[in-house]
Amino acid sequence: DVCSSDLGGLLQQYPLESIDQFRVVTQRADAQYGRGGAGVLNVVTRSGTNDVGGTAFGFFRTTGLTARTQTETMANVAKQDYARQQWGGSLGGPIRRNRAHYFLAVERTGQDTHQVVDTLGLFPGEDGVRDIHASQTLLVGKVTGAVRDRHYLSVRYAWDHNEQPNGAGLRAAPSSWSTSTNAFHSVNANDSWILGARAFDEIVVQYATFSNVIPGTVDRPSLTFPNGVTSGANPNAPQSTEQRKWQFRNDTSWTLDGGPGLGHTLKAGLNWVHEPR
Repeated sequence: DVCSSDLGGLLQQYPLESIDQFRVVTQRADAQYGRGGAGVLNVVTRSGTNDVGGTAFGFFRTTGLTARTQTETMANVAKQDYARQQWGGSLGGPIRRNRAHYFLAVERTGQDTHQVVDTLGLFPGEDGVRDIHASQTLLVGKVTGAVRDRHYLSVRYAWDHNEQPNGAGLRAAPSSWSTSTNAFHSVNANDSWILGARAFDEIVVQYATFSNVIPGTVDRPSLTFPNGVTSGANPNAPQSTEQRKWQFRNDTSWTLDGGPGLGHTLKAGLNWVHEPR
């Protein structure tokens, strides 16, 4: 569970190269997803194998692949420089063949653009073109092991750090802008046990932290004019959010044969979530 207890949305993202499988549940969700208020996204991260292997990718976008933005057109400003770099990779292999394996994936996204500011003559000293920077770094490390036949353990660490402008816009004076910084850490331990031919038990223990900070930039009132121009203090700042989450989940499944062409799957479990703050 990597969702926000305040807003209910997803907090953490994972590198593209770390995703092995995903499943989207939009309706008729199982009872185990009772804490979800809308759709549910299940993600399974990759693990290492007996063969050492890795991947690498890069996606780069420059000014030549962009068009003039709406704000540039409205302010009658020429197309500004644009640069976006998204790159990453993965590496996995054996620690001990057929018994223990490792996997690591990383992804970095950086974007440098420009924001046109036109306060319609109210604050001419703040009009012009300002630099805008946004970035995100994602990391996943995972170790898996076979305790014995049909009994498996895994430990995964994931990190998501990102920052982007808050309050920037065509009619927003730059003195009211701020930067929103988010950091998410999670450690997940999984114990999976195949109990005979018809039963499966899974125990998951997780500890996760999340922090969001939007600092104030000026000590003045927040001003909003009828023509849409804003100035002064950022209405979203200062603010900060912190979340600490402990989770324990135990699910057991049984498959029952009801005869030719018939069968039933029964599942029971416990999900305990503790958030001290």
